Amino acid sequence: METEKLYTDGPLAGAKAPIMITHFDGAMDAGSTGALSVVQLLSNLSPRRVATFDSDRLIDYRSHRPMMMVENWVTREVVAPEIALDLVHDDTGTPVLILHGPEPDSRWETFTQNVAELARKAGVEVMVSLYGFPAAVPHTRPVSVHVQSTDEDLVPQQGSLLGSWQLPAPLSHFLQYRLSGQNLHGITLYAAVPYYMAEGAFPRGASALLRRLSEMTDLSLPIGDLEQGADADADQVDTLVAQNPEVLRTIEALEVHYDQMAAAPNSPLSSNSTALLSMPAPDEPKDKDSESVAEALGDAIEKYLRAQTKTEEGEGSPEELDASDEAEPGPKHAAPRAWEQDRGLED
Repeated sequence: METEKLYTDGPLAGAKAPIMITHFDGAMDAGSTGALSVVQLLSNLSPRRVATFDSDRLIDYRSHRPMMMVENWVTREVVAPEIALDLVHDDTGTPVLILHGPEPDSRWETFTQNVAELARKAGVEVMVSLYGFPAAVPHTRPVSVHVQSTDEDLVPQQGSLLGSWQLPAPLSHFLQYRLSGQNLHGITLYAAVPYYMAEGAFPRGASALLRRLSEMTDLSLPIGDLEQGADADADQVDTLVAQNPEVLRTIEALEVHYDQMAAAPNSPLSSNSTALLSMPAPDEPKDKDSESVAEALGDAIEKYLRAQTKTEEGEGSPEELDASDEAEPGPKHAAPRAWEQDRGLED
């Protein structure tokens, strides 16, 4: 029986590329590292549209609500969420496909068949997905990256995952597993994100993902903006940590734990990976458990970033805005969703 077609062709339908990067909003992505990576590529590599999927048949708008623009009480625009396949070229001209948007709420099998058809037409050799996971690591140490794959030959030497895990599958993994039966294998890169920064944007994690992707695929990808953002965030967090003795003790404990792991014989940290996904956090201060410390640091970081944003917009100093932020918490400092970046793309 013929597969139901869920997409319409774009101007670059039939474009060829050896690599397809996939990222869907909805699955766990600590620090928005995967989302930041995809936004970085779409913002800097002049994407062109290959295919656009039918949102009305795939997405429940109550779970992925359209974004509306209101100016002076007048609704100017309503933009529906969109799943799209775009073509970009790295800095040396190598073509790369990027499949992005919110996770479909239904028809995953049919969607997978559609993606398989597009991948075959494009000559895709490997699929790559990018995510972050929360780990017991300090923000003051290098970001480690795990590699997971549907083919053991694609998994490099790295720290062993203790035991077997059973967990809900994101669409990227679902796609990779289904397409591995058609000899199209996939890899997933996971950035280890400090657990107390998992709810905000962590550009250092995104830059680590893109660096590792570049190393594994010989792609030349733009990372400079992420590096600058990472440096700025690090300075802000260091300032906050220095002002909070309890948080400072927690970070120091994480640093000691990390350094002990790194110094151990055959340490998984020495191979640009880590077993920190299953590694317990170090003991917290006696008067605070790990969740309350993480929440305190996360709230402090969010409060600082909101105040900085308002200050840059001319609304006052961080000190002047301190009281108002206590009464009315602002939105999380998170990466924009990739589909919200498509307004400048060619249809």
